[in-house]
Amino acid sequence: MTSSTALLHCVGCLPHVQSTRQSPYRLCNAQRVHSQRQLISLKSFTSQQPPQSRCSQIKTQAGLHGDDWSTAPDSYLTLGLAHCFEKKDDGKLQDKFVIEPITANSLECMAAGAKTCFKHVTSLRFEEAMTKNRSILPDTFAEGLFCEDFDFRCGASARTWQRSHAQDNLLDIVPLGQNKSNFNYNLDEKRVLNFENVVDDSDNVKQDMSIDVYGRQKDDEADASQQASPNTSDIKVTEEAEDEMDALLSA
Repeated sequence: MTSSTALLHCVGCLPHVQSTRQSPYRLCNAQRVHSQRQLISLKSFTSQQPPQSRCSQIKTQAGLHGDDWSTAPDSYLTLGLAHCFEKKDDGKLQDKFVIEPITANSLECMAAGAKTCFKHVTSLRFEEAMTKNRSILPDTFAEGLFCEDFDFRCGASARTWQRSHAQDNLLDIVPLGQNKSNFNYNLDEKRVLNFENVVDDSDNVKQDMSIDVYGRQKDDEADASQQASPNTSDIKVTEEAEDEMDALLSA
């Protein structure tokens, strides 16, 4: 066997060398057949399932990948009694007390002395909050109303307490089962529940000249100098009219 013949036999033993121009991502025959078989089996399985069964499967998968937040029932949670207001038709504000969950970072700011509209804060288990049973809450919460999306917000707030920083440093602010009111309660900035923000032209903020980036100062100076200096064309026309009047009078 010559060297060229041996080389041909070696090339024949390596099929992928013969297709050097094919894409490296192209499936081989065995992979293509396997993929087609999987697709056929999947179609046959879904066609045999009733519509309700397929819908339930979709819901189950959605629950595993985002709808089910999997908040443990015994998770730590804080609820606060917020002093809010509601604007009446006559423009007057009426007191409204709302029970709403407090996240770990918010309570940390409150403990550091930040102003807050929360009068009282209590801590309990997540499953206890989900019952919305006022009897398990302190008497100071009796006049409060549960906030909108209470269940969803409680789950989101409870998850903030599962972080390592909150678990290691913040659980002692309001120990489980206790009620505290020693925060910087302040109503200088009132929370109006039915407030509607109507934007108009008066809300526009004019840029200060010290940070002028649009050349407005140069334009204003040019306009001022033009108004201050007389127009040369008007002066020339006036002089020509005077000369004509003098010529007529002298004639």
